Parts: sequence; C-alpha cells; structure tokens
Amino acid sequence: MQDTKLHVLLGRFRIYELNRLQKFILSPYHNEDKDLVRLYQYILPFYKEGRSDAPDRNKIWKKIYPSLPYTNLKFARLLSDLFKKIEGFLAIEKLRQRPVDENTLILETYNDLRLGKHFTEPYLSALQKLSRQPHRDSDFHYQSFRLNAQQNSFLENKKERATEKNLMQTIESLDNFYLINKLRFCAAVLHYKHFLSVRDETILLKEILDYLQNNPPLGSPAIAVYHLILLTLKEPDDESHFAGLKQQLADHSEQLELSTQLDALDYALNYCIRKINSGQVRYQNEVLSLYKYALDKELLYDKGILSPWDYKNITTIALRNKEYKWAVSFLDKYRDKLPKADRANAYTFNQARYYFATRKFDKVLELLQGVEYSDVFYLLDSKTTLMKTYYELGEYQPLQSLKESFRILLRRKKLISEQNRANYGNFARFAMKLYRVDVKNKAQLTTLRKEIERTGNVADRGWILEKLYELSPQ
Repeated sequence: MQDTKLHVLLGRFRIYELNRLQKFILSPYHNEDKDLVRLYQYILPFYKEGRSDAPDRNKIWKKIYPSLPYTNLKFARLLSDLFKKIEGFLAIEKLRQRPVDENTLILETYNDLRLGKHFTEPYLSALQKLSRQPHRDSDFHYQSFRLNAQQNSFLENKKERATEKNLMQTIESLDNFYLINKLRFCAAVLHYKHFLSVRDETILLKEILDYLQNNPPLGSPAIAVYHLILLTLKEPDDESHFAGLKQQLADHSEQLELSTQLDALDYALNYCIRKINSGQVRYQNEVLSLYKYALDKELLYDKGILSPWDYKNITTIALRNKEYKWAVSFLDKYRDKLPKADRANAYTFNQARYYFATRKFDKVLELLQGVEYSDVFYLLDSKTTLMKTYYELGEYQPLQSLKESFRILLRRKKLISEQNRANYGNFARFAMKLYRVDVKNKAQLTTLRKEIERTGNVADRGWILEKLYELSPQ
C-alpha cells in the first residue's frame, strides 16, 4: 500500500481532517458501502499516529474479507473506492470553506426552479458574506460576477428588463476577474520563456497594457500588482515598476490573497536576482528587505513550517549584506519553525556559514567536521565550506585530503546530478589551483583567471574570483 495514491493522500491529512473524514464515511447519505467503513476504521489509527510506513495489505484484507482468498484486483478496487469517497469529501470541505459559493449554488437552483420568492434572502446573505471578505482579489471578483449573474437571471425571470446598473456591475466584476488572471498568466509566460520554449505573443495583451496605462487600476490592488509584475518583465530597465510593486505590497497586503502576495514576492526576488547577476550588487539589500517583509507577514510558512531552503537563502543574503547580528537573531528565532527532520542539520550548517562569514574559522571546523548530512545539498555545501575554511587557514594537508574525499563523493553519490557534479568538481579543482598558484607569476595568475571565467559551471564562483582578486588585484 506504500505506493498507492490513497496512502499518500491520507498521509497529508491532519488529525482534525481525519476525524471529519470519519464522520463523512460513517454517514449513510455519503457512503452506503460497509466495506469502506471497516477499511477506514481499521487504517485510521495508523494515520493518526503519523507513522511513516504503510498499513499491511494482508492484515487489511483479513479484516475486511476474513473468509475470502486475497486477490490484487479486488484489493485495488477497494482502495480505489475509498479514494473516490475521499475526493468527494474534499470537494464538500472546500465548498464549506467558501460560503459565498454555497449561496450562489442555492441561488442558481432557485432560478432553475423559478422560485423567485426564495431568492432574495440568500442573495442578500451572500452579498453580506462577500463584503466581509478582506481580500479584493481574483476570487472576490469571480464570486461577485457569479452573484450578479444570478441576480440578472432572477430579474429576467421576473421580466424586469430595466436592469442596466446590475448588468454593468456584472460586467465590471467579470472584467476585473479577467484582467487579474490575464496579467497573471501573461507574466508567467514572460518568465518561463527564459527557460522553456514558450511563445510570448498573447492575444489582446498589448491592448490591455495600453488600456491600463491610460486607466490605472486604482480600485483593484490585485490588478495593479500583476500589471507591475508584467512591466518588470517587459521593461526591466525601468526600476519604477519594481518600486511600485513593493509599494503595492506595503500598502495593500491586507487586500491581497496569500497566493497573490507570494507571486509578487517571487517575481520581485527574481527581478533582484537578475539585477545582481548583471552586476548591480545593491539589489542584495533589496532581496534581504523582501525576505524581512515576508517573515513579518508570515508568507513563507507551509502549515506553520519554514522551508530549510528559505532558511538557508535568508541566512545567505543576510551574510552577504554583512548584517551579522540580524543573521544570528534570525537563525535562533526561526530554528523551531524548521521541519523536525531537518532542524539540527539546517541550524548547524547555517551557523557554520555565519562563523565563516565572520572569519571565526575554528568554530566552522568545530561545527562541520565529522557531521554527516543525509541531504545531498547540505552535504555538498558543507564540504565546500570546509574547503574554503582550510584555504583561509592556509592548511594545505587537510585541504588536499578533503579535495580527494570530495572527488570520490562526487563520483560515487548517485543522487548528485551531472550539473552539480560539474559545479562542485570545478570548485574543488579551482580551490586547489588557487592555493598552489605562484602569486609572483602574473602570467600564471592571468591564465588561471581566464580559465575560471571560461568555465561555465563553478559552484561558489564569487568566492573563487574574490580570492583570486586578493592574490592579484586588477
């Protein structure tokens, strides 16, 4: 059962959701299959305990069909039937989280049944619920459009055709929904065309951009956000678009859904990275500022958990900006937000990087020597940090020994991609060349510089070039 969709799905449920699903399965209205009741009752404690292994299929079979011989086909059908029931449960749970949608479906039913007298009360209730929503985003305008459309159907059924105001409200809601999503997906096309073969000619985009230039979306922060995202991609040299995007986030975060805020954050970070890669180092401070904003607004959590990669990236940019005190505070403050399985390694590794940045090399060795990382990327980066530390301390023998063990690791570790194998292999090779180069031999230094610049894949290239510059300032 380990490789089944059912096992993977139930493994993502919290105890609260497992308990609600139990009520759903036990309800005769939703489920009349007693075998599914017995199956779920049997496997429920397993998932409540959060065990990593799957329930034993033979034990499940004996519980459900004690007098029948086991067959793969019948067992697969049993799991498939439960999986489909759970999908129905998920749909209903999602509807419960969207009360306006529920009201809209009721209004649609009353219109279909021509029950006009039943319409007004749920319609007013839906409008009230919608008005209480804090976000003025894509979903808000979509729900507003659907409510207005049902109101139009209601008025048409009453033969009241003088409803221009309501029609215009319907069109406005539809336009806002369309513009947000049109701009959002067009921005994605422009982003991905740098990595994939994607056509970037999109119907009506020029006309939409011309319209928005003359009619700024003052009443819809979501349209403004995606408009500015698109402009940062189309006109990257005009830094006012990036400034405007940051301002929209600062001024209207409460009106933007989490997904929109995350989109804006990701595009803003990518914009900064492109600027940094083009030589505009001052954007490193912008990256840190964006991460501080994201931490303050709790945008980076997934069910209360901070990704180890965000933890590492934030530490890295804080150290590059030499905000050492803030970095230490961040490492300690957010340590317990990391997944338990990664917590110790992530904290140790990033602590070591802090000590390296502040040139407390003995502390780096103390933290990293002898530590074995299960995650291959922590393992690779810890090795490079150790190599840099030995280089800074001028300890050739440990540096040479580590380089050899690193070479063997890169050759044998199956999880390492070919690109990372090249990146880290070239780093180790150039680190040794830096150590051995004759600093008095200018021709040798020039040759080494050209070789580094000519080599496409080098991990931590910035540090390699920085050390080379120290040996031979231009």
